[in-house]
Amino acid sequence: MWQLASTGVRAHRGAFAGTAVVLAVAAAVLAITGVLFESGTRLQSGGDSASGSLLVSLASSYAGTLIVVVVMVVAATVSLALRSRRREFALLRAVGATPSQVRRTVTLEVGVVSLVAAPLGAIAGLFGARLLDPVLVSSGMVAPDFTSTLSPLPVLAAVALIVVTAVPVGRLGAREAARTDPTAALQQSAVEDRQVGIGRRLTALAMTLGGLAMAFSTLFIPGTMGAAMASLSAFLLVGAAALAGPVLVGWIFDRVARMHPSGGRPATMLAVRNVRGFSRRLTTVVVPLALVVAAATVQTSVNRAISEGAEQQFVAAVEADLVVTPTEGASPDLPAQVAAVPGVASTVPLASIPGEMRTDAESGAMGWEATALRVLPLGTAAVDPDVVKGSLDGIDAPDTVAVSTDTAFMSGAGVGETLTLRLGEDVVDATVVAVYSRGMGVGAIITGPATAEAHGLPVVPDTLLVDLADGADTAGATAAITALGATAADPETHIATAMQSAGGENDIGVALLLLLLGVVAVGAASTLAMTTMARRDELALLHRTGTTRRQLMGMTTVEAAVTGVTAWVLGTVAVVPAVIGVSAGVLDGPPVVDLLSYGIVSGAVVVFALVATALAARRTTKLATAVA
Repeated sequence: MWQLASTGVRAHRGAFAGTAVVLAVAAAVLAITGVLFESGTRLQSGGDSASGSLLVSLASSYAGTLIVVVVMVVAATVSLALRSRRREFALLRAVGATPSQVRRTVTLEVGVVSLVAAPLGAIAGLFGARLLDPVLVSSGMVAPDFTSTLSPLPVLAAVALIVVTAVPVGRLGAREAARTDPTAALQQSAVEDRQVGIGRRLTALAMTLGGLAMAFSTLFIPGTMGAAMASLSAFLLVGAAALAGPVLVGWIFDRVARMHPSGGRPATMLAVRNVRGFSRRLTTVVVPLALVVAAATVQTSVNRAISEGAEQQFVAAVEADLVVTPTEGASPDLPAQVAAVPGVASTVPLASIPGEMRTDAESGAMGWEATALRVLPLGTAAVDPDVVKGSLDGIDAPDTVAVSTDTAFMSGAGVGETLTLRLGEDVVDATVVAVYSRGMGVGAIITGPATAEAHGLPVVPDTLLVDLADGADTAGATAAITALGATAADPETHIATAMQSAGGENDIGVALLLLLLGVVAVGAASTLAMTTMARRDELALLHRTGTTRRQLMGMTTVEAAVTGVTAWVLGTVAVVPAVIGVSAGVLDGPPVVDLLSYGIVSGAVVVFALVATALAARRTTKLATAVA
């Protein structure tokens, strides 16, 4: 059996080479995520809980999307590599091979390729993770002397995930051929069966309903957590389309063919009929390309929605004419100096103190998440966090806090319950006295000066909210405050500038998004190349029956355009519920989409399909038409 499997890998090294590249790239990105996670846990255990928590949160949030994408790309690539061998499996059955022998052979083949490609890719990702260190430092997430932790654990985790994904997919791919009668399997290798089983139909329906439900999870899961949940709905909908794709593609192009049953250009007619006859093949190629559109659009649009939501909440919460922040070198008595500026009616100092919130009592160092507590002066009306339960009057007592709806949902601590915090060296069970809705603009936790003083934490103002007297010269007051070594702007301008200056923190998100898209792009290129090269016999047969080389190239070009456009449509349709759901949860207004990113990615998908197919079709067509 081992000899048969190793022979199969060598005989189909072209198809397995593309699969191996996809597995290696996927393992590399998984290993990078593992390095981020392990580095974060090491920082937490070493005492740098703030940076450690940020890295763990970053790796955890990215890992969920990455695992979904890796599973789908690896599944599409492996299943396509095996689909081109249906005739071979049928012949093995015809000469006496049992279904279990065919399944074991395929399992060994995929296992061999996975165990060779995945470790190589994971090791490359392990050392390549160090390239992200400067980005992490520049974003302010870690200290300037930070160095990623390298150990075998991320490599082992990446290899294990790749193997447990690829091998079962390979076994499932061989199951249909192994169970089908040899004569019927040979017949199906000429034209694919577009029908799918009842189990696959029900799974596709369940994923569709689950995706739609998840898209609107923001209606009952507040804030950024609900937005993150809603963003995953696009991947569920793409997965549902992958399962039901053969039926949908066949149904659509049946009607396209009936519109012009005998007219049109030969290349176009051949392309439409090929798509009808090989709808499974088209679906397998479309899925990775649709993932590119979905992943890029969801990530960028969700980030934009969260940024705009934070701006809206900040502007709604701050009831002041100017927001003043000290610059480097500002005087310690800046609040008094600002209060003395002509035209200033009142000033309200705001401060923040560092802390940690316990998220899981049984997870040790990993159970703490870095946070900042916003310290509000007692009785101030300059900040309105929109309290929905309880009252802010209670934060005048030590060890009392108000929490955002986001934090209340995540921690399970409502009004009258306790939230475990680490303030300095003290672990505090703080009583929750209020829950408010504008956490994205105000902060996750609000407390009073008494809590900070009780634990020896200095309350140093980092922001001043300034109200001007009626008829005061706003421009003059702003200039006078700026001369004191501070920046002054109205709330809208202040928060917009603050969000733009936080671009360094977005750099690491962009880098991780590019890595994610790299996995999908490699998978898409591999599936396009494998699909085109596997059609040599088909193209040779068409050539023998009178089709010219030019018509064959035209046919593959039309099919590539159909592939790209179908992927763009599928990715767009899959993203729409997520964008609507995220916007409904965090925005007060219509849904937002990062149109620039969406337009670039949409055009790139169509061009990518045309170019990748053309490169593979040129050589394949040349070889096919050279057959005597």
